[in-house]
Amino acid sequence: CIKLAVYGKGGIGKSTTSCNISVSLARRGKKVLQIGCDPKHDSTFTLTGFLIPTIIDTLQEKDYHYENVWPEDVIYKGYGGVDCVEAGGPPAGAGCGGYVVGETVKLLKELNAFYEYDVILFDVLGDVVCGGFAAPLNYADYCMIITDNGFDALFAANRIGASVREKSRTHPLRLAGLIGNRTSKRDLIDKFV
Repeated sequence: CIKLAVYGKGGIGKSTTSCNISVSLARRGKKVLQIGCDPKHDSTFTLTGFLIPTIIDTLQEKDYHYENVWPEDVIYKGYGGVDCVEAGGPPAGAGCGGYVVGETVKLLKELNAFYEYDVILFDVLGDVVCGGFAAPLNYADYCMIITDNGFDALFAANRIGASVREKSRTHPLRLAGLIGNRTSKRDLIDKFV
């Protein structure tokens, strides 16, 4: 199983790109799971057509009794046969997104769902602003950074790259590369690379 983490500045097109990658891989015969790692839980909306219930909400409903949660409670079939999960997250200003990602992976492992895919794609909230939102890098084999040709997006890409470098000291993680989105120019992207 290949595990990919998709990062980039907020609003750069991570979820749209993640959905396109997921569907493209599914069309090539891969069994794909896309995990949305944003409290807004809208990563998979394009694939499912609705905001699916989050893992954290489902766990709260079940009083955190993992044994009462079934795959169909948290995994939804999306466009092109892509399976979809939304981790969810704490309310703004409370809790830790990394904890929620960890609980999501823990539950998927308990359900034996984490191991049945060819590709697992984590679509992660914006920039790596804390260790919590860097948590998907603990599970990923590769990180892809979505950027444009502007300063803000490349500044975020630099921070994400630094996080990948840091995590790669203790985990076999590699930077797969940058995906230029919403830009016809590449001069700053090329300088950055």
